[in-house]
Amino acid sequence: MLELNKDEDSSLKALASNPRIIEVIFAGMVLLCFIGDIIGEVSDRMAILYWIFMTPVFFLCTVIVEKAQILACFKPAKNNVQFNLTLWGSASISVIMVLFLWHSGAFSAETVGLIIHIILAHSMFITGTVLGLRFYLIGLLLFIMAWFTINLEGAVALFLMLTLPFTIIGFYFKKYNLLHIKKRRQNQPFRS
Repeated sequence: MLELNKDEDSSLKALASNPRIIEVIFAGMVLLCFIGDIIGEVSDRMAILYWIFMTPVFFLCTVIVEKAQILACFKPAKNNVQFNLTLWGSASISVIMVLFLWHSGAFSAETVGLIIHIILAHSMFITGTVLGLRFYLIGLLLFIMAWFTINLEGAVALFLMLTLPFTIIGFYFKKYNLLHIKKRRQNQPFRS
């Protein structure tokens, strides 16, 4: 697996060492969620393509945030990397399976876009157990946006009004752990 080497000199390490990178990634992910719902309003097929491309983007964001947390704590978190690889790998397989169902004619393009959206919401929410409150909030935001899209046929103004409180909560209430964040001892095995 990935380990933190002392002589590691990569662009990921340089990016993760930025003190505000976690806040920038959080704001960027909220913006990407909002853009995805706007694209979903315009075209169902473009929404499918967008959410497929967001799967690796969200995974890379979690890797960068995790790397930033490792650099801040100065201790390796090999189990967290394994957890994220397993979680996002299973999310990618789920997305591919939904695409196979769409190709076979079982689902419409709009339904496939929403299913992929919900898979990403679930993955982001579960990632919150390792990486913190902001990922819980992004997952919850994606779930609520999917609910609005399903029940209200999408309303961009509602999405915009919804993203503002989530962003404020993510920036200012980070220090209060409102939801459970899984903490592991350094030598604790991955399976419990």
